[in-house]
Amino acid sequence: MSSFQQLYSVLQAEHRTATQLLTILTEERAALVHSDPDKMTELTASKQPLVVQLEQLSRQREAVLQVDGFSSGKEGLEAFIANQGDRESAQLNKLMASLKRIAFDCQEHNQINGGIVNVNRQYLHRAMSILRGRDMEVTAYGPGGEYTNQIVRQPLIGRV
Repeated sequence: MSSFQQLYSVLQAEHRTATQLLTILTEERAALVHSDPDKMTELTASKQPLVVQLEQLSRQREAVLQVDGFSSGKEGLEAFIANQGDRESAQLNKLMASLKRIAFDCQEHNQINGGIVNVNRQYLHRAMSILRGRDMEVTAYGPGGEYTNQIVRQPLIGRV
């Protein structure tokens, strides 16, 4: 198998795996929006092996480049592609463009999902503060005259 075929095969595998990850990230957003913990557990379990697989494929891609005398990373990949014939270069560039789009979409979805998790965490933290009698938004002066935002009240949990 030629270096081109090896690299093309690895990039196709990366593309398939990244597409699967994007699907999971899309499903994850729906599960977050609908507060479905069972679905979240399932998706988290299926997401982790894909991330590991992408890391392995990345190492394989780097190994193919290095065997042919190219540096690892973006520069080495670009040099490898430039060193191919017109047809092979076009195939690799097309596949790389698609892979970059999917990687960008994965990153975007992951950031949005992380934002949803963070907002939910803040709501939970706020609710727990209120239940414990510590309303973090209220500001006043403490016993020594210092400015504080932590007024201790009787916890709601203790009153129930």
